[in-house]
Amino acid sequence: MSGFVESPESRQGRGIGLLLAACLGFGMAPTLARLAYDAGSDPRTAVLLRFTLAAMAVTLLLRHAGRPLRLPPAERRQAIAVGALSAAMSYGYLAAVAHIAVSVAALVFMTYPAFTAVAAHLLGQERLTGARVGALAAAFAGIAMVVGFDGGTGHSPAGLALAFAAALACAATIVWTSRLLRRADALVVNGHAMLTGAAIFLLVVALGGGPAWPGTALGWVGIVAAGLAYTTGIVCIFFAIGLLGPFRVAALGNLEPVVAVGFAMAVLGERIDPVQASGVALVLGALLALQIRERRG
Repeated sequence: MSGFVESPESRQGRGIGLLLAACLGFGMAPTLARLAYDAGSDPRTAVLLRFTLAAMAVTLLLRHAGRPLRLPPAERRQAIAVGALSAAMSYGYLAAVAHIAVSVAALVFMTYPAFTAVAAHLLGQERLTGARVGALAAAFAGIAMVVGFDGGTGHSPAGLALAFAAALACAATIVWTSRLLRRADALVVNGHAMLTGAAIFLLVVALGGGPAWPGTALGWVGIVAAGLAYTTGIVCIFFAIGLLGPFRVAALGNLEPVVAVGFAMAVLGERIDPVQASGVALVLGALLALQIRERRG
């Protein structure tokens, strides 16, 4: 009896579904983390908890699947490097949220699709076509409309720099992971990366005097929920990268700030104005048009 062979359409659909789940998880995490910060916690503690929860979840998945946490030496070293990059990305983004508004951090962080596309093109992984450049430009313009970026209001330089550094780390993570997953199991790579991130921030928090736990029930809900949301996102995105490739992950990842701003509005009771609504439509329209074009091409 022959084994089941997944069709390209099914593979792409599964990848998109996983990436949408990742966008939901990543999009909700900054607002939840901000609740924890307001209750006395800090980014180091939030990142430690998120990597600890993610490492536990991936380890349980590996055990359930009967897969050993083993990689050849070369792949293991690369998976550890991916974990270090993921740790840098997580800290940069969550630390930025402690200094600047979630919406501003989201916009600066969302420069990573452009970095990813350029890096993938330079490394010969995927071609940077005119359609892809146009889709990225349109989606980025839509993001600017959604988050309402205002560059003249004296935003913290430290916060902006942290968000920008997180974007660079995210692009490097996506491109490197895409190359690594050609010869290594996604879940096993994920396990090494999450354990690496947890180990790094266990040391960082210990050297910094210990964790800063929230002082209120709402803060605890925020920090735990942020960790769970990230765990969902990181597990899903590792599989999505292997199914879709770096460019599509980066392009569809433009949905993340839309989720982030929408969730912040739901939690904080903010309203969306007509300009932001137009930005949402522009992001979704650009990405949908790109998917239709690439399916036909």
